[in-house]
Amino acid sequence: MADDLGSILLNAQSRDLAARNLAEQQLGQWENQSLAQFMVALAQELAREGLDGNSRQLAGLHLKNLLLARDAAVAAEKRRRWYADVDDRSRAQIKALSLDVLRSPTAQAAHAGAQVVAKIGAIEMQGKQWPELLSQLLNNMTASDAVDCDLLKTVTLETLGYVCEELQEESVDQLATNQILTAIVDGMRDDRVDTVRVAACRALLNSLAFTRHNFDNEAERNMIMQVLCGATKSSNDRLRVIAFESLARVASLYYEKLPQYIETIFALTLTAIQQDKEEVSMMAIEFWSALCEEELEILEEIEDGGEQQRVCARYVHAAATHITPVLLQSTLLKQDEQGDQDAWNISAAGAICLGLVAQTVGDRIVADVLAFVEANILKSEWRCREASIMAFGQILDGPKPETLAGPVQTAMPVLIQTLGDDHVLVKDTAAWTLARICELHSQRIPQGFLQPLVEQLSNALQDTSRVAAQACFAVHNLAQVFERTPQERGTNALSPFFQPLVTRLLTTTERHDWQENNLRGQAYEALNMLIQNHALDTRPVVIQVLQVVLQRLHGTFSMAIVSQDDKVERDQLQSLLCSVIQVITRGIDGDILPFCDHIITLLLQVLNNENAIACEEALMTVGAVASTIDHNFEKYLAGLFPFLVKDLRNYSEWQICSAAVGTWGDICRALELQILPYCDEVVCCLLEDLQNPALNRQVKPAVLACFGDIALAIGGNFVKYLSPTLQMLDQAAHTEISKDDEELVEYLGMLREGILEAYIGITQGSIINSAECASIYI
Repeated sequence: MADDLGSILLNAQSRDLAARNLAEQQLGQWENQSLAQFMVALAQELAREGLDGNSRQLAGLHLKNLLLARDAAVAAEKRRRWYADVDDRSRAQIKALSLDVLRSPTAQAAHAGAQVVAKIGAIEMQGKQWPELLSQLLNNMTASDAVDCDLLKTVTLETLGYVCEELQEESVDQLATNQILTAIVDGMRDDRVDTVRVAACRALLNSLAFTRHNFDNEAERNMIMQVLCGATKSSNDRLRVIAFESLARVASLYYEKLPQYIETIFALTLTAIQQDKEEVSMMAIEFWSALCEEELEILEEIEDGGEQQRVCARYVHAAATHITPVLLQSTLLKQDEQGDQDAWNISAAGAICLGLVAQTVGDRIVADVLAFVEANILKSEWRCREASIMAFGQILDGPKPETLAGPVQTAMPVLIQTLGDDHVLVKDTAAWTLARICELHSQRIPQGFLQPLVEQLSNALQDTSRVAAQACFAVHNLAQVFERTPQERGTNALSPFFQPLVTRLLTTTERHDWQENNLRGQAYEALNMLIQNHALDTRPVVIQVLQVVLQRLHGTFSMAIVSQDDKVERDQLQSLLCSVIQVITRGIDGDILPFCDHIITLLLQVLNNENAIACEEALMTVGAVASTIDHNFEKYLAGLFPFLVKDLRNYSEWQICSAAVGTWGDICRALELQILPYCDEVVCCLLEDLQNPALNRQVKPAVLACFGDIALAIGGNFVKYLSPTLQMLDQAAHTEISKDDEELVEYLGMLREGILEAYIGITQGSIINSAECASIYI
């Protein structure tokens, strides 16, 4: 293995597909034959001086990847194999070799070694293993016998940074934290070379989550803040970027510790935003965005009346009159004309920050922004026009609606006219701002402007894909305004424009550039919202749309599939078309009945294709049909049932399993006793779902609630399933989680809701007497 390992690793990167596949097969074979031997060989290749640096780097990266995975389950399996399949002696050899590599004068190998040591260290330190690692790394920081001492310090600090990035706070005791912090701060000294200082600053950024005890100590906090503020004035661009990023992290983690530093940070950030290079300015802006988010969270906690209320120092409020003009003049006017819609640049960063400032301080920002808008909206320079519209759009959320009532009414004709501007970015931002007005201030839109607004948005749907996508967003939000308008009224203000808008949206979904800016998806979403909130006088148009969509769905089954891209395109299109059918089905009530045979036939074909993208939407559409036609659905159940059972057991694609559970609940409510012949197998599937650890936990609350749906549907016939159901509900009720994990706390709330829904269904199904009810623990 050792003789040809380097060449195999190089071939695994080859542009020659055949050579690459052979190399990857060989690497996989070695891994499967003996993981321990393979990892030792990789570590030896990484550590062997005199070899090609690229080959050594590849060995290190492959070794690291044997321990690394993004997916939590795969990562856990790799950690298990590290201990189960790699013996103690081999693990010790791999660790020793990897540590030695940090001393290599070959930069490629040393940097790869840092990643390997960090990955192994993160795994072992979580289990309180490899206790000597930290002392060995700290010794590197004072070593004078290495060939390249600065490189050794750099990669050692990189290692510490990588370790800190992966470890949980509880994995590092206070002594270790102090030692790490001392080494990092020493690495950030002004007399260190830039590469060492950059690595040290990155390590400090990654270690901030562990340093609460140090931030509680004023002397240590001052030392940390001093080196960070000093680093923002370095001549090294990368160091300044990381330093400002670290200050933003401090604002999020240690907000309450900022009072004695805020004036200094205020001056540093405003200077950087106005005078520094773009990448540095963007991180200085990030500090204020982070500060806004923290103060918004504190203000929300105060409004909610929680027991442990933090104090909001209102830094953003105090700085608003200073930061707002800087954001307006020094960021919004620096648009990237060639950047795509999602490009992250100083203009985008400044706009987001301005929006956060508006949410944080409300009316206080309005006057400055309106003055900027008035000064720039009619200028001949497109950057000024776009910046003024962006600024106006960003303050629509935050200030009181009555404060913006006049400005919104004044802006409407200008914004509508601007949809026909000569510059694409101006039109794009105008469409986005109109969408925001429809979302947040629809009641402020003057009645006489509805027709020109709709007409201009319709024209914008024919513009570039970027502008058309924003126009779809605006149409979506405009249609959403009528969400609470009762259909019984027979008409609404959009009825006169309904058919032309629907026609234009359907045309937009088939544009040649539909893939750009998610245009097809945006158009179908806008169409769905229009249909969802249609008035009765437009019902014939909705039925025409249904016929068009059914025809399009039928056409997808004859699409030529010659590549994976073709298959993905078909699957995504089927998903979108199913979503339209679902919305129409729920929106036209009994009028759907004549089309149900055709709908179910097409949905069966979608389900038979076994594609995850469309299958989920198809299942939900089945549920919509069942909910709408009630007992008339019974004739379709036998044909659909095999697909439902298969998807209830689809543990790998949990969204499909979840959709199948929800669909079965819809069928229960629609058919009631008619589901009885199918219940044995469904209950078996649901119990398996609850017992299967491979199934994503997000599905399980819905599974529990589904037992209640079944009990309500079949009444006393549920008694045969009662014992295992109550056992599962009791087990679920005793679930314990860490209260420090917000996601787990939210999941527990969903789980308890599912349990209660199940009990309600069981008790209302009249299948147990009052004595048995009393014995149930909720």
